[in-house]
Parts: sequence; C-alpha cells; structure tokens
Amino acid sequence: MKKKLLQLSLFACATIFLSACSKNENLTADIVGLGGDTWAKGPIDEWVSANYTTPYNIEIKYKWDRSELGEIYKNVVPIKEELVIPVMDAIKKTWIDPYVAIKGEDFMKKYSQKQFYLAGSPSYNSNGTITLGTAEAGRKIVLLDLNTFDPANKAAVKQILHTMHHEFGHILNQNIAVVSDYQRITPADYTATWFNIFRGAYSANPTEDKILYEADFWGKGYITPYSRSNKDDDFVEMVATLLEGGEANFDNIINNIFLYDGLYIKRNGKGIYEQNTDARSKLLRKKSIVIAYLKDSWGIDLKELQVKTQEAIELNSPTSDLNSLLGPGNTYDRININPQKLEGLSSGFLTAYNDANTGLQSRTGLYLDNISLLFTKANRMILRVNFMDPTAELDAGYNADFSFTTTNNNGVLTVKYTNPQPTDNNARAIEAAIPALLTYFNNQTFSVRWIDDIIPQSKSIFGGLVKTTDSNSYLFGTL
Repeated sequence: MKKKLLQLSLFACATIFLSACSKNENLTADIVGLGGDTWAKGPIDEWVSANYTTPYNIEIKYKWDRSELGEIYKNVVPIKEELVIPVMDAIKKTWIDPYVAIKGEDFMKKYSQKQFYLAGSPSYNSNGTITLGTAEAGRKIVLLDLNTFDPANKAAVKQILHTMHHEFGHILNQNIAVVSDYQRITPADYTATWFNIFRGAYSANPTEDKILYEADFWGKGYITPYSRSNKDDDFVEMVATLLEGGEANFDNIINNIFLYDGLYIKRNGKGIYEQNTDARSKLLRKKSIVIAYLKDSWGIDLKELQVKTQEAIELNSPTSDLNSLLGPGNTYDRININPQKLEGLSSGFLTAYNDANTGLQSRTGLYLDNISLLFTKANRMILRVNFMDPTAELDAGYNADFSFTTTNNNGVLTVKYTNPQPTDNNARAIEAAIPALLTYFNNQTFSVRWIDDIIPQSKSIFGGLVKTTDSNSYLFGTL
C-alpha cells in the first residue's frame, strides 16, 4: 500500500511539473539571491544610491540572499520591498544625519558599516531570545524583523535605532578602545545566561515580577539585561540607551532605583525611600566614562548628539499632543506624581504638596507618600492621595479619592472641587489636613501638555499640567 501511494505521489508531481513547463519560459535564468546578482534597477535602487551609496559608500542589500544570514537552519524571510525605503529613510534621519550634523559626512563615510542586509523576520535562537541585528567586523550589519515596520511607530523606530547605535558603538570601540576602568565597575555580574533576565521569569505576581526583573540589571548597575553579557556589550548598550532613549529616560531610570523588601520600597521610618546608592553610582560612573570617551576619543559631545538624535526621532515619528492621549478610553488615563521619584517639579506645586504633608502628619501622624490624577471618567478628575504610617518600613498604605469636575477646551482644563464629595471615608478623614493640596487644584485652569520644554527629551515619559495663570507653576508625572 505504501509503495503504491509513493508511486502515485511521484506521478502526480511529474504531471504538475510537466504542466508547469509547457509554456515557453526561460528556466535557465538565475534567481536573484540564488546565483543571479543583477536585476533591472528601479526606484528603490535609485533612492539607495542617492542616499547611501553615493554619499557614504554604503551598499544596501534587500534582494533575498540566504548566504548573508549564516545559520542556514533558521527560518528567516525576506523584507517586503515596499518597506526598504521607509526603513532606511528612518535610519538615515535618526542615526546618520545626527552624526553628520556634528562630525560631518566624512566621519560616517569612514566609520559606518559598508553593507546592510535587510530581512523581514527575526532570527529565533535556541535560548529563547531573538536576534534583531548583527554586525561583522565593523563592515556589515544585518537588520531583521523589518516586515512589521511602521515609520510612524516611534517604538519601532527606536528599536531599530538602538540596534544601530549598539553596532556602531562596537565599531567606535574597536577603533579606539574605551578605558579599562569601565569594565572594573561591575566585574562580578557579567553572565553568559543574561537571556534569563526577562519579564515573567521571576514571579506570577506582575508587580513583584517587575521589581525583581529590574533589580537583576538596573539593581546591579547595568542599563539593560543584554549589557550583562560581557564588558563590550555593556559599554555599547550604555551608548545606545543614552542616545536612543535620551537624557530624560536615563535620569528616570536612575531616579527609580530603590531597595525593596518584597513588594514595597524600604523606608527609613520617616517616610523616606532607601535608594540603591550602589547601583545608581555604578550607572552614573558608566555614563561619565561614555561622556569622556566620546569627547576625548571622537570629539563628540554626548548631550549635543542626544539632542540631535531625539529631535530627529520626534521629527520622523511625531508624538501626538498629550491632551488627545489623556482621558477615559485613551492611551493614558492617569498621571502619577511622586516627588521622591521625580526631579524638576515646580516650587509652587511642591509648596502645596509639602504643606499638605506637614498638615497630614500634625493632624493624623501619617505622611503623604504620592498622588495620582485619574482621568477615567468624562468631565471628572480624581485626585488620589496615597498616605502611610511613617513608622512602617514596609506597608501598602492607604488612599483617599477626591473628586473634581472638569471641562476641557482644546487642552485647557478647568478644575473645580466637587461638593459634596463621593462617599470615601479616608478622604473625609484627611480632607481638613490637606487644604493646600486641594486648593492647588480647585478653581484653577491648566494646560494639558508634554513638558519637554521643562524636562527636555521627556515626551511619552512625563505628562504635565501647567497653570494657565502662572507658567512657572506646574506638576508632572509618569503616565
């Protein structure tokens, strides 16, 4: 029976092949990527020539050529041709152009990779990770997982940009090595099993999992999980994160590294968080070496390159105004404000916040830990006040919700204290103790906006409310 089935299958295949060959076709021509290296040049090739090959002597390969990828046992698909220009245009604008603006075209012509190979899918590894990009001897870079690319998607652009800065960082480091002091900062925690550092690996409780995940790299003085793989990748991951993420992103990381016991930040008995000073110091020392390296070895000012890079990212993938993103059913529905995790809050807001904290402590013996502004219902803002017992080193604390009626006129938010308040025993219990905080919001108008003019490079990290009657009085927080 099996023999007959096999014969039938072969006969069927032969019939199909004969039928397919019945037309007068040229079956001797080589397929591009399988021996055929030429094809009729089109708009994509002309664009590549004008933007990469002519000015920077860079070749872009996008026709299928499996030999470019190595590891032939892995399944990788070609890039969609309609995505070649969008991908490479985003790379040019956000990676090449900022460097050119500071160092000139000759710098990129000399040091940039000379060949790019583009592939549509990621390369899946046996250890559970995926490869998004590789580099070979400073000459060639392979970019993968490009078939879902959208130039308007800032996260997608930054993912590719991080890969570019990572690989280019290797080239710079191979030409002029970073000082050995860098690798001495965290010598004991490099590991070949860095890929075991991922969300979901630590706890079924999402909050605890996040805490333990971040503690496994930030808490040890590394900027990303991958930076724990070895000293060289540690260095270029720091470079890539500082450029792709920007200064506000790095500062926000530093300002949120604390010591934990289980789910809670450790406190000193007076409501003050215990910082992980060791990890913060290590990351700041690494950053200082990156700054000195770029300046002394290459004449590049890190802050200037950060500004150019972040401006290019925003121009390529503009962020919608915050007012259109904040509210019930939108991208964001709250702003979280914690002065122990933020730098740069206005003195007007901090005065009201600290006065409320003092009043709360004097009347109840409790202290103000943080606040949130919730926009989960139309025409309503909830001021959620989170407060705690100062003698409790580990505690979930309490919260009290105060309701404000709002009207929003093209991003100008008018806020009015709702009376009577919704039934909330905690709110009633502390209301008389925090008049300064309630007054800061009551009968006020605020501009709902990004505060990148106050905290540069902070779009999508911090959202803020700025008083329309006093632009120097504002608050902001994480979204």
